[in-house]
Amino acid sequence: MNPIPIRIWLAICLVVTSLNIVTGQSLTLSNVDPNGSSNDAFDGNVFQAGNQFGDATIYALLSGGAQSFQIVSPAESLTKTITSSGYFTIRPLSSMVVDKSKILNFSGPISGTVTITVKPLSITTISANVATDIAPGSDITVSYRTGAGAFPAVLASGKFKVQLLDNSGSLISDLINSTDQYTANEKSSSSRGDVRSIKATIPTTTPSGIYRVRVITQGLTSDVIGSASSQFTVKAIAPTIAPGSVGTSSYCPGTVVTFPFSTTGVFPVGDQFKVQLINSSGAIVQDLDESSTTSPIYATIPNGLVGGAYKFRIVSAATGVISTTSTINLLTAPSLTISGTSSIIAGAQAPVQLTFTGTPPYSFTFVDYGPAFAPTYVRTSTSSTNSLVINPTIYSTTTYDRSFIRSFKDSGCGTSQTINGATQITVSPLVITTSSLSASYCPGTTISVPFATNGNLPSDAICQVLLSDRNGNFDNGQVIGTGGRTSPISATIPQNTATGAGYYIKIVFQNPIVSGTINYNDALNSAPTSLIISRPDSPKVTDVYFCSGTTLSQLTATGTSLKWYNDGSNQPLTNAPIPPNDRSSRYWVTQTINGCESASVAINVYQKPTPSAPSVSNLTLCQGAQGQFSTSIPNPIWYTTATGGTGSTQPPTLNNQASGDQIVYVTQTVDGCESARVAVKATVFPIPLAPVVQPPAPICQNATGIPLTATGQNLSWYDQSGKLSGIPTPITSTTGVQSYSVTQTVNGCESPKSFVEQLIRPAPANPVANSVRYCVGDVPKSLTASGSNIKWYTSVTGGTASSNSPAFFTESPTIITFYVTQTDNNNCESARQPVSVSVVAPPSPPTVIVNQIVCQFAKANPLTASPNTGLQWQGTGITGIVDTAPTPNTTQPATFTYSVSQKSGTCVSTPSSITYTVRKLPDPPKVVSPVAFCIGQTSSAISATADNQLTWYINADHSGPASTQVFANTAKANVATFYVTQTDSYKCESLNSSVEVRVSAKSTARLSGDGEIYPGDSTAIRVYLSGDGPWTFNNWSGQQITAKDSLYVKWERPTATRTYAITNLKSACGTGDILNSYTLLVRTPLGTQSQTEPLSLNVYPNPTNGELYVDWSSPMPQSITIQLFSPEGKHIEQVFRQASNALQSEAFKMNSFPSGLYILKVKTSKNGEITRRILKL
Repeated sequence: MNPIPIRIWLAICLVVTSLNIVTGQSLTLSNVDPNGSSNDAFDGNVFQAGNQFGDATIYALLSGGAQSFQIVSPAESLTKTITSSGYFTIRPLSSMVVDKSKILNFSGPISGTVTITVKPLSITTISANVATDIAPGSDITVSYRTGAGAFPAVLASGKFKVQLLDNSGSLISDLINSTDQYTANEKSSSSRGDVRSIKATIPTTTPSGIYRVRVITQGLTSDVIGSASSQFTVKAIAPTIAPGSVGTSSYCPGTVVTFPFSTTGVFPVGDQFKVQLINSSGAIVQDLDESSTTSPIYATIPNGLVGGAYKFRIVSAATGVISTTSTINLLTAPSLTISGTSSIIAGAQAPVQLTFTGTPPYSFTFVDYGPAFAPTYVRTSTSSTNSLVINPTIYSTTTYDRSFIRSFKDSGCGTSQTINGATQITVSPLVITTSSLSASYCPGTTISVPFATNGNLPSDAICQVLLSDRNGNFDNGQVIGTGGRTSPISATIPQNTATGAGYYIKIVFQNPIVSGTINYNDALNSAPTSLIISRPDSPKVTDVYFCSGTTLSQLTATGTSLKWYNDGSNQPLTNAPIPPNDRSSRYWVTQTINGCESASVAINVYQKPTPSAPSVSNLTLCQGAQGQFSTSIPNPIWYTTATGGTGSTQPPTLNNQASGDQIVYVTQTVDGCESARVAVKATVFPIPLAPVVQPPAPICQNATGIPLTATGQNLSWYDQSGKLSGIPTPITSTTGVQSYSVTQTVNGCESPKSFVEQLIRPAPANPVANSVRYCVGDVPKSLTASGSNIKWYTSVTGGTASSNSPAFFTESPTIITFYVTQTDNNNCESARQPVSVSVVAPPSPPTVIVNQIVCQFAKANPLTASPNTGLQWQGTGITGIVDTAPTPNTTQPATFTYSVSQKSGTCVSTPSSITYTVRKLPDPPKVVSPVAFCIGQTSSAISATADNQLTWYINADHSGPASTQVFANTAKANVATFYVTQTDSYKCESLNSSVEVRVSAKSTARLSGDGEIYPGDSTAIRVYLSGDGPWTFNNWSGQQITAKDSLYVKWERPTATRTYAITNLKSACGTGDILNSYTLLVRTPLGTQSQTEPLSLNVYPNPTNGELYVDWSSPMPQSITIQLFSPEGKHIEQVFRQASNALQSEAFKMNSFPSGLYILKVKTSKNGEITRRILKL
């Protein structure tokens, strides 16, 4: 059987089988799982907030072996793959229907549709659910409704919060701990339109008053603000303070005590609480310094309080709230007071009075300079009474104060630093008088020194005899004897004491041996006595000097009974000494007269040093050069032999004509002593021959120079300017002959010069060649140059020359530089001429913002691209190609397409595209205008209807603040215009819709007229109405009147005096106030009346912020004109009246007039003109 038909048949079977499997797949779309809970069903609504959208939940049922399908989620900009039956979500950008047209990559039948409606998220705050009032810090449950729909994805549990508003709806702050309380069908991600609630806490700092709340989203790009709730009252609880207990212990002054307390109600944040001490009579003793914002208060008990039972209370600094009192026990602070005065001799005991306060017994330590307390001199004592006398030993006048009390404590509060007072202890010095010594004494003599005192000496004192210097100064004195505390004391005058009559001696105490003990000398007044010390003068001597090896004789001195001593010895020699002649030496000599030996005097024998051999230098010189033996030492002596011979102060003559060595000798003499001889050598060197040179070959200009050569030692080269620093290399940049010379130097002697000349031939000029430029991809051409024997190089120096033009490519941008030369008949090559090949890439496409969206009527700027050079524009509204950036027209919705390229030279980039979309503005919101309120009426938010977020303004040009809600100010009468827009998800804001809000005052009525008339006269009864009309009332005839003007006038002709009144005054703001009734007096005619009585005028209120009343009367009939002028002098109102001897009133409404100074003029035919200035606020 043929295998090919079999394989075809099998393939057909597989395809048919596969088609049967695909045909069995199906997909059903629904808003609910048919087998699940209806609570999970999608209601078809998705909320939009700005550019954020909720997720639509769709149920997919895959059957017949279906594995998966795909669907686009527009707002997420992604394609989702669904792999099993169940709920899935997509995020729409606008209302849409999900049906089979939206399903991708599914080949089976698709049934069912799900309609998705996208609508803006809005929040209606229903109530704070406060029955009457609530205290700060309390929780409230705020109910609100969003309508049915799925929230934007980021708006889940906890993403709503509550804000506190004032009575007019202005934001105060967020409430604390906002927590969603949704139940039943309400979920974190969606709402069924039922009431939801949030539990939140009112801040404890909230003052009493009337408030509102609103619900707002959190976390959205453009948060949605809910409407304001109805009013509720926050009423603060009166704060109180209760003190705690400090225990039963007693506290000392300076102790830090913990004062606990508790509070109820609300105190201001940061309020400082302090402690007040109260005595037994209830008076405030002291405010403690410390304070705290919370319990407890750590405060210090002050000093100076008497011990006993006290009370304390806690006080709030901010509110002045005072607590009840609590008990605290205090101890008296321990103190010590020093008093009294006394006079003693140094070393005696002085009485000191001590007085104590505090809790006995008392312990203290004090200073006592008695020997028994050395070396610290601190004594310890106690007292069970409040008074005690101590008797410290004192040596100098002292103010005995707290510095002498080293420690003090009582048995209650312990150690105290409160030590006051002092006692003045006057101390007379202890006097020791030395008895006189009349004889003259030789040094080395032992003497007996008697003395007397004015008091007892200290028991541990040691007396000493102190000898002054020869000027009587004891500062440099020395102790010459030591004894007990009784007279006399034996002393020895030192052997080396100089003679003189200015000496004194006195008795002093030995300075303390133990550090810190008392020096009794500080309390001693020692009276000295004079002492004469005499001895013979020392003999006269002269020092001896000698050179080494000189023979010396016996030493001599001038004096009587001479005694000679070796240096350092106290034993005299038998005879005058003969000094040695190989070293220096010293001897001492005295003379003795009348048994008293003089002071010794030194005689010095000095060996003068032998000077060292002089330092000299050998010298060298070239044959024939000038030279001479010399030295820098002073007083040299020259010799021609190493020993013997006769020296000369002039050096020997040097022979500079004969080469070879010559030697002489020299010494130096210092202080009469001559040194050893030292040799000085002079060497004369012969002159060398000139070096050997060869003429160099010629060199081409600009060729590499070759250093010159010569044969010889230590060569020196020269040119026309002089000696060179090294071997010269001829400079080839200049043509011609360059001349040099050279010498050699041997043993420092330079030879005669040899001469060398170098020829530099000129190089030919550079060949003529031009650089070229290509765009990437152009066909390259061979480079050319004009000249002879052309050579091409690829580098500026070095490299291999080629007679052929170099190759290059234009596939990529680059700059290549080649070099070319020409060569003349002398084989001299020119300098290299650079030839540049530039391959330029087309510029990069300009950088642009590809998609640009603006709102209709937005100000359009010319399009931009970077870099802003060489740009070429094409597109909507452009004819051909232009280099000026277009400015799109934004007056109508449209989409424009532009392209821009960059040109550099002849190279042009690929174009970049820009799509510019002008979006249509949303329609202005729908509003109802005007809106009427009355003064004091509860204000609600002004409303408007739109599909997007509303924004309210107080000015048509949107200057001033913008808000999501506005409220009428019902505190006073006013007319305000608000402007509202809606902004779509593309931030396009509509044109304004305006709402006029009128707040009207409660109406009033005031009656007036001519006051009095005569029978038969007609008179006008006037009713002045305020507030906003129209008004209705019943006049004095019972007739119901509807008035649109604020002045109602009815003419009457009464025959008798009558009172006029109106009733049932009403307007849009309810029943009004009738301010008065009006009585018209009808007079009986009398005789002739005076014609000259003055005009009566009363203008009020002045200043005014509303209506102005003018009351006037004229006793005589005449014409009256009343005029009102603006601050600029413009005539704005005028009335004409006829005077009838009755009081008349006029009213001018100035509510709408601007602030300023107005002029009121009353003109009469008989009384002239009267002027008043009116200030309008």
